[in-house]
Amino acid sequence: MLKEKVEGWSLEKKDVKNLILLASPIILSNFLQNLYNLADSYYMGKVGGVELATSSFTSPITQMIVGIGSGFAVGGGVIISQLVGKKDKKEILKTNSQLLSINILVSLFITILSFIFCEKILKFSGADGELLEKSSLYIKFIFLTIPMTFLVSTYITIKNSKGKSMSPLYLIAFSTILNIFLNSLFINKFKLGLYGIGFATLIANVILGGYCTYELYLKREISLEFLKIKKDIFYRILKLGIPSSLTTITNSLSFIIINIFVVKYGTEVLAAYGVGNRINNIIYVLINGIGTAVAILVGQNVGAKNIKKAKNVLRTGIVCGLFVGMVSMIVVFLILNPVIDIFTKDIEIKKHSINYLKIMLISVIPWAIFQPLAAVFQGTGHTKFGMYCHFGRVWIFRVPFILIFENLLVLYEFSIWYSMLFSNLFALVFSFVLYKRVDWEKKV
Repeated sequence: MLKEKVEGWSLEKKDVKNLILLASPIILSNFLQNLYNLADSYYMGKVGGVELATSSFTSPITQMIVGIGSGFAVGGGVIISQLVGKKDKKEILKTNSQLLSINILVSLFITILSFIFCEKILKFSGADGELLEKSSLYIKFIFLTIPMTFLVSTYITIKNSKGKSMSPLYLIAFSTILNIFLNSLFINKFKLGLYGIGFATLIANVILGGYCTYELYLKREISLEFLKIKKDIFYRILKLGIPSSLTTITNSLSFIIINIFVVKYGTEVLAAYGVGNRINNIIYVLINGIGTAVAILVGQNVGAKNIKKAKNVLRTGIVCGLFVGMVSMIVVFLILNPVIDIFTKDIEIKKHSINYLKIMLISVIPWAIFQPLAAVFQGTGHTKFGMYCHFGRVWIFRVPFILIFENLLVLYEFSIWYSMLFSNLFALVFSFVLYKRVDWEKKV
């Protein structure tokens, strides 16, 4: 079999090809999803500086809430990918249907709670005055989209777990184009301001959620017969999904906590933080896409009891992730000024954005290794390991380092930027420790 040597590791060309074929549509989907978010930031920037700050301020809150659904989707995805490896079609249909039912129930519950505690969440995050008023307006539109977002998450998980990653790509491409069109229509033509951005997001999500449910039913990837909650499958999805949901909640909560620190330095720094995250996420979606593909292929090979192949997938993912990460990091660094100009012409916001990105771009390298390792935790059913890594990253390193840098070294907003870098390095080190404890034959 043809092989190629890369950085001292022996990689099979077939493994590289399979990973690229699966990861490419996922990466493009992630990129388009990021473009979707960038479009909102772009139009918010056109409305005003406070509106742009609103985008970055509300983002971690909405990610935390929506992330609960993606966490359960991860749990279902672990089971589905291993069932695909076993070629058990009936169980796949059952699990697909159960995942849809669970996400619908959870989404409705979360939507109600989100509206009830909306003001308290925003105030806890540090919002007041005009920022509180506009954040409350915008985020309520996002809350209305939660059920649809959970449906889309279910659809993407089912398709990706089966290796059909082109379907989510087409879906997200359509949604991005639709969102940009609606934003442009409501902002430029009807002059609706923040209301227009909210309406655009709501309409796009309703159309998407309806389409996803219809297509899954039409192609018999869900069945009405199996929509009623089955205790055994429900428990397995919860067992795997709750740690993933807690991981997402922990990550998003960390950004909410960071917002509390950032907002002290003014709306310019907060807006710059949002701009920097949007740009940095362009690289992260590439690496995260590779991680998602690794998780799916590891799950399928573990299901087929081909452990050697699953470990080869991990090595391939690390090498590909490092290559993509390093190239992307260099390219973004070289065109940093013109990229930031897309989002803002404000000199103060640009200055803070550059300072933030010059530090955070370094974290791309450890993240490129961490993501494939975290994907193994997911693919083998060790979702708790991923939760441990992210919990430690936030609460053992990130928050304490902010306090140390801010109070002892008086680094101002740089305290936040450096703490984020060091916490990502910690996640990598801890993931290596947990990787040694992975049981590749664990039953899910």
